[in-house]
Amino acid sequence: MSFRYATSTALTVDTAAPLFGHAVTLTAGVGSTGPGTPSGTVTFLEGATELADGRARFTTAALQPGPHTLTARYDGDPDFAPGGPAAAGLTVGFSAPCLTAPHAGPLTVAPGQALCLADGARQTGPVTVRPGGALAVSDAELTGPLTADGALAVTVCGSSLTGRVTVTGTTGPLVFGSDARHPADCPGNTLTGPLTLDANTGGLRAAANTLTGPVRITGTTGGTAVPVFEANTVSGPLHCEGNRPEPSTTGTTVTGPRTGRCRP
Repeated sequence: MSFRYATSTALTVDTAAPLFGHAVTLTAGVGSTGPGTPSGTVTFLEGATELADGRARFTTAALQPGPHTLTARYDGDPDFAPGGPAAAGLTVGFSAPCLTAPHAGPLTVAPGQALCLADGARQTGPVTVRPGGALAVSDAELTGPLTADGALAVTVCGSSLTGRVTVTGTTGPLVFGSDARHPADCPGNTLTGPLTLDANTGGLRAAANTLTGPVRITGTTGGTAVPVFEANTVSGPLHCEGNRPEPSTTGTTVTGPRTGRCRP
């Protein structure tokens, strides 16, 4: 006969103040009022979004900047009842204060650095993200090329950009405008210039943008969902090739040729 002992779940965050794009480790401990050691699985969640299952220790670099409330739920086993959810809060930040004023000249994000351009930032000059750096742009204006090669994460929301944007080899999440169903999370951008997204391995979400210039999306892999390129307006050619799986282009309108796997 199996006994259903009561259980409790505790959640700790190993990194108190993580930087954007850098890994955060969560550890869930499961205790019991009865003898024995609980087995089974723990599910880690943020709100209603499942981050991982089946592990009592979970590491992620996919958290966007800002505050988060994470929970862990013990799913139970034949002898121990489910427990939790237990909650822990943390804020994902940056290695320096956000830039919120005009800046002229080159701007470089170094390896290990997490840089933020926020409301009020008007950058004139090239922005370069080196391998191992992370960049978040929100409600800002950029005039000049934006180049990221081997970044840990890149997020661009609600911003106006003039110049070529090239993002290659990003190992974590690449977000360029929100999922069109949740625009408040990351509003779409206005870009005048070519957009090239190549060989990014942490997934892709690019939606609700107005893009004037050619767009190329190639070699996207990884992530936890189908790459998203939805509800965009593209004035220029659109080319997709070598993405696994191919991105969803629902609601995207294109004035120009659609080639590769982007053909309707």
